[in-house]
Amino acid sequence: MKYRLLIFIVLGISLFQSCQPYKAIQIETIIPAKIDFPGNFNKIVFINLASDINHDEKTDTLLYKIITEEMSLGFMDAIQLSVGVDSTNFLYVKGFPEKEKLYKLDTISWLYLEKISGNTNADIFIVLDSLNLSMTSDIYIEYSYVPAEYYKYRELAVNVYWSVFDLVEKRRLDQYYYNDTLLWDVRAYSKVEAEKKMPSIERSIRETSYFAAADYAKRIFPGWQSEYRYYFHLGNKDFEVAAQYAENNEWEKASDIWISYADNIDKEIASRASFNMALASEITGKLDLAIKWAVKSNSIKNKPRTRYYISLLKSRQEDLNKLQKQIY
Repeated sequence: MKYRLLIFIVLGISLFQSCQPYKAIQIETIIPAKIDFPGNFNKIVFINLASDINHDEKTDTLLYKIITEEMSLGFMDAIQLSVGVDSTNFLYVKGFPEKEKLYKLDTISWLYLEKISGNTNADIFIVLDSLNLSMTSDIYIEYSYVPAEYYKYRELAVNVYWSVFDLVEKRRLDQYYYNDTLLWDVRAYSKVEAEKKMPSIERSIRETSYFAAADYAKRIFPGWQSEYRYYFHLGNKDFEVAAQYAENNEWEKASDIWISYADNIDKEIASRASFNMALASEITGKLDLAIKWAVKSNSIKNKPRTRYYISLLKSRQEDLNKLQKQIY
């Protein structure tokens, strides 16, 4: 399946009052994974090696099942929002994989991963190496309220060591320490009512597990990111007409107007027109051309906003090179 690596969804326009010479639009851009994620994988497997959650040298069967299922759901939902990753290619290992079989004498047993892969043809493994959960909770009366209220809270801290392995290349793609703390709190006029309003401990563990996986997925998969861009809508009457075209996502029509002013004798007009041409080029997926227009705008009139935009475009160009390896 082929993907266009430069895709922009215009979400909104004009965050500023009309007295400003420029308007803003919100767009969605594809960003590469923070790890060296391969685009030509077959299937992704999630393995939870933390079966002894309470660290009492016993397998916590029910707790392990809850955490594994919620983390799998977190990865699945995150994959559906990612780019270039098909959720049908994701699965998780049921049962209790053994950490000692994967890590032998500080080395990785690729044979064990091949065994887990079996006939699924899986080659990317997301591994939860260790997990620690720490909960604090309390309930007390706040007399400063009239009438007095019961306040109950629960904090659940999670610490996870993640790894990602590429079975084909026989290498570890990532090692990452994740930590987060979720808070639940309620107020009520009686202790019993406060207890009823508070979600169960199981519910809290499920939510914490889900977000631990969903958050980590943002690191290892290419995804979407909301960003803002700016263009000049004031300068003369033609700029106002072009702005209307831009608001309707008719960038070619807007460009026909802006380009006619790119070499105008009025340097401010020429600089604004070139800046707008840079944005139109970026929106239509022409990053190289966008950089040229932005550089031209800055050469006409040196402005901090334009210099920043040039830097941003060059950064996006680097991201594009990474994406070409991550998305096929």
